Amino acid sequence: MSEDSPNTGDSLTDQPLRLLCVDDEADILMALSRLFRRERFEVLTAASGEEGLAILGCTENIGMIISDYRMPVMNGTAFLKAAAELAPDSYRMILTGYADMNAAIEAINEGGASRFMAKPADNEELRQTVRDGLNLYTKTKENQRLTALVTRQNEELAEWNANLKRRVLQQTAQLRKQFEKQSEHQKIRSGEICNAVVSTFSDLLAQRHNGFAVHSRMVAALADQIARKMGLSDQLCEDIRVAALLHDIGTLGLPDRLLVKREQQMTHDEVEEFRSHSVKGEAAVVKIELLREVGLYIRHHHESFDGNGYPDGLTGEQIPLGSRIIALADWIEDAYSNKTSPFANDPITQRLDWEMGTLFDPALGEAAKETITQLLSQ
Repeated sequence: MSEDSPNTGDSLTDQPLRLLCVDDEADILMALSRLFRRERFEVLTAASGEEGLAILGCTENIGMIISDYRMPVMNGTAFLKAAAELAPDSYRMILTGYADMNAAIEAINEGGASRFMAKPADNEELRQTVRDGLNLYTKTKENQRLTALVTRQNEELAEWNANLKRRVLQQTAQLRKQFEKQSEHQKIRSGEICNAVVSTFSDLLAQRHNGFAVHSRMVAALADQIARKMGLSDQLCEDIRVAALLHDIGTLGLPDRLLVKREQQMTHDEVEEFRSHSVKGEAAVVKIELLREVGLYIRHHHESFDGNGYPDGLTGEQIPLGSRIIALADWIEDAYSNKTSPFANDPITQRLDWEMGTLFDPALGEAAKETITQLLSQ
């Protein structure tokens, strides 16, 4: 946004950005209207403080107010003080032929004016002052919007976590009862409960969107193969497989409209909301002790090797190995199944080479290519 051309405010409200001029002299109001007629904001005029307050009471997005000081019934200071109650974020200034230091101090201290200019004002200086004021107003409103958005998303995440925790606890309680019925004296190992919880999560994901279940099983199988070809321990391979199976579990907390879009089709706010799913996924499993490492892999499976991923912008070996493997398996499954991609006819291994060092860890390349070759031979 240019400093000389304030935004019309479309991102903040359906109403255009507005300037309100208040003066009891009709000639002055006409002159101000002419002065700002080529600007990218609407000019409103009022012949008294009372009329100006009436306009403020029923009109949105008035970003700046210019008022005369000497007016009958209500002077500029009294008007601006009352205006601050109706439009607290608007920038206010006094424009008057009555040059008095006490009046200027009164307008600033009591009326909240940010500027005091004497008539006749320099046209270019006055235009720039109004532009600056409207730009500051627009930035203030945008900051308020972003703060409200972050607050709302934090509240939604907290509510989602609370609901998911309750569902997991209910499912776990039911599983415990089923095991207890099989044998009163049978001791249930924590690993068995953990496997049951993983199965429950997977079932919940399938109930929400069947395509996710198929995708998750494929990614889990690919990640397990890559990990084993790298010679990782059985326990680490199993953790990676489970994390891959549940890597999209955070999408349970997303609205349906986001599940049928690619990121390129989303608005900025939708992208931010969609990208929160990896953090939500971690939150869903991290309180189960045996799944803490799994939760870490889920959180970081959208990180990029060059640091341009999310949610934390980790780079290189800062990204957990399990997350690096899952990211690669996720890409392979998507590339193998996405027949509509403009690069679908290019060899997958060639496309993979293009991404090494940017999206993916080059050290995983050999194991990934062996896995792709095995996949294509089936």
